[in-house]
Amino acid sequence: MKKKIIVALILVAVCLTAVLGAAACSNTELVGFDIELATAVAQDLGVDVEFVQINWNTKENELESKNVDLLWNGMTINAEREAAWEISEPYMINEQVAIIRKADESKFDTLDKMLASNKWAAESGSAGAKLIDELGATLIGVNAQISVLTELNAGTADIGVMDSVMAGYYINESGSTYSSTLMISPVKIATEDEYYGIAARKGEVAFMDKINTSLDKLWDNGTIGKIAEKYGLTDVLVPIDYTSQWDSISDKSSWDYITSKGKIVIGYTLFAPIAYEVEAA
Repeated sequence: MKKKIIVALILVAVCLTAVLGAAACSNTELVGFDIELATAVAQDLGVDVEFVQINWNTKENELESKNVDLLWNGMTINAEREAAWEISEPYMINEQVAIIRKADESKFDTLDKMLASNKWAAESGSAGAKLIDELGATLIGVNAQISVLTELNAGTADIGVMDSVMAGYYINESGSTYSSTLMISPVKIATEDEYYGIAARKGEVAFMDKINTSLDKLWDNGTIGKIAEKYGLTDVLVPIDYTSQWDSISDKSSWDYITSKGKIVIGYTLFAPIAYEVEAA
């Protein structure tokens, strides 16, 4: 009986070792421009940083319920968000672009031809989804921008709308999964450029002042430029010129909240080259 128990324990140990070993082999590392920039800002401010992957369609709830402290994920600044949240200085320029299959280039070579299709895909709750609505097209909502590309390849969508920053990374990169089948359409679907910013809860002026002051410092000392160069984003950076308002801010409780817990929790989605996973070294 004892021998049977010992053998069973050995088998359990072997199985656990195999499972844990497999898990270790499949470990991934979170990288990207916003990931490195947020880490640099937290380090400059003397606090830790924690990244929490969220559903972008429920980002408002994540922020307001204090599951995260900041939405920092290539977030487009618009009037609606400025009214609802505290928004940082802009740090990157972007635009919404249309993605089509290369085989459909002549089929969708004008906006009118594109609008004849009722299969437009974009991430739910994104600037792309908002633009599709403004164009009067029919939206197929997906849970992440990368899913727009898979919908196009699967044939379940005809036109995808996404950030030019991400589209350029996935489609223009030689040898990528999508470069052989998809293309960025030359048809302009957006009338204005967009800018990326960082969102905190409304009224957290002191906290956002700290973020902006740090961004200004990291711009001046070249840190932001170095991170952008690493990810091929130098040409889309927006210079940051911010003067701290700290001395004129009466309510500093939002920053006290961060320092009391010693960390900033960042809400993100997978969005290369802003935030994505690679195999850990």
